[in-house]
Amino acid sequence: MRPTVPPPALPRRLCGTDTTSGLLIGPDPRHLRDARRWAAQTTRSRPGLAEPVTLALSELATNAQRHSASGLPGGAVRIEIERTRHRIDLRVTDHGPRPGHRATFPTVPAPDPLRPSGNGLRLLDALCSYWDWTQGPGGQITVRAVFT
Repeated sequence: MRPTVPPPALPRRLCGTDTTSGLLIGPDPRHLRDARRWAAQTTRSRPGLAEPVTLALSELATNAQRHSASGLPGGAVRIEIERTRHRIDLRVTDHGPRPGHRATFPTVPAPDPLRPSGNGLRLLDALCSYWDWTQGPGGQITVRAVFT
């Protein structure tokens, strides 16, 4: 009988390059604290962008944990930051839709003072120069935010 190997502990850093860094966090909302600290360190070469990138990361990762399988036991959120001379790209990828649900796509809802949700994407829209999203083959959603 083969011994079972437990999965690596989360959060954990992903292999990167000189310009790209990555972090994998689990479903525990406390992992967001580590992700924010990591983002601040990763963006320190552009101090004026550290706070907006960190805030956007926090909103996107929270959305992934709340609205996808990333928030379930065994779920994960992949976070990547790419630094170039003129911009920073933040990518947050969820773990796909929750079982029995269809993928939900990020949209900024019309302002409604009686609706408490949707403010994270409104904030993202105000913080970054541009954002978009793509869907992977397993239903994973990656939101990319560009900061200049």
